[in-house]
Amino acid sequence: MKTQSWLAGTLAITISIFPSHLALSQMRSEVNPIIASSSSVSSLDTPEMSGRGIAEGMIRPVPVPAKPQRQKPFMGLAVGWHAGVNGAGFDIASPLAQKMNLKVGADFFSYSFAFQEQGADINAAFRLRSGHAALDWFPFGGRFRVSPLMVFANSNQVRATALIPAGSTLSLNGQEYISSYTDPLHGSGSVGFRKVSPGISIGFGNMIPRSRSRVSFPIEAGFYYVGQPTLKVNFLGSACDPQYPASVGCQPVMQDAGFQKDLAAFVVRNNHNLSYASFFPILSVGFSYSFGNRQGRIQ
Repeated sequence: MKTQSWLAGTLAITISIFPSHLALSQMRSEVNPIIASSSSVSSLDTPEMSGRGIAEGMIRPVPVPAKPQRQKPFMGLAVGWHAGVNGAGFDIASPLAQKMNLKVGADFFSYSFAFQEQGADINAAFRLRSGHAALDWFPFGGRFRVSPLMVFANSNQVRATALIPAGSTLSLNGQEYISSYTDPLHGSGSVGFRKVSPGISIGFGNMIPRSRSRVSFPIEAGFYYVGQPTLKVNFLGSACDPQYPASVGCQPVMQDAGFQKDLAAFVVRNNHNLSYASFFPILSVGFSYSFGNRQGRIQ
């Protein structure tokens, strides 16, 4: 009796389990017929592998945009040469920021010539020597730039010497003097400028291009303020008063109070006339080569 009861219970449990398992298998086949019919992907039947496959099939990597490279200060170098109204010179530049370079350089120029003026033999010489430092700012990120600058060690100078032949007349401040036959007049003069001067310029061309190019052709125009130029004039020799005979009317100009007074008035008047030269022009074209790339590394 107990045996029959045990068999009847076992049979009931088997019948109740079998339909449930059959229904589950049928549902899985309807949801994923490819997995149910293919033996090659039977290994994906486990929950772990199935979830990984679905995740890998649905998730795609999203590209992250690269951050723009910033120019590193002083991590680049460019060397350039230029020529213009201030002579020939060179420049060295290095980046400070993405739109700004620091530039230093120098200019050199010499020229001399001779001429005659009112019977005087005059030899004149121009000598331009100066250094400069500038901040090249590119406000629009292109080739156009604005450059505040400072000129230093300014040795720009104009020098002249004059020889007044014996018997020739020299006019100073409206007064006439005759150069002595025994000790002719000879003089020297110079125009000097202050050593440090501010200025500004504009131009096109970046000595350190923010691209793959390494060559540029800078063009620059502007001015710097040198203040009031200083004229110095000195005379040696003897001058004669035309109202007296040469034997009694001549004396060394260093001892002639009238000559020194007229010479001082001449210097003051011409110093005033030189006020137009308070601004020195800047105009040049050049060539430069950069040793740095966009990231500022020297190669």
